[in-house]
Amino acid sequence: MSMGMDEKRDFQRLQVDHPVRVTETDSGRTHEALGRDLSATGVSFVMTSPLPVGVTISVSIEPGSTLLSPFRAEAEVLRVDPEDGGYRVAARILGVR
Repeated sequence: MSMGMDEKRDFQRLQVDHPVRVTETDSGRTHEALGRDLSATGVSFVMTSPLPVGVTISVSIEPGSTLLSPFRAEAEVLRVDPEDGGYRVAARILGVR
């Protein structure tokens, strides 16, 4: 069964205002970003330079407390939009590590 766009939006999103480390899988280039939101299927963040659509990335969010586990996932960049002098990147989560 395939989900329409309305059903996909039903996944609860967690607002994230925390540093995110983004690593391009093929090149190994690492970028610092600011997380915007996280859901069961995707993640978005803002960074100073754009990423190519379709590139596979590793996303890492390190918690500010030892009580929480770090979040690490592989993702595919789906969309890149200009935002406040930077770029908002939306990516589909391929797997969590």
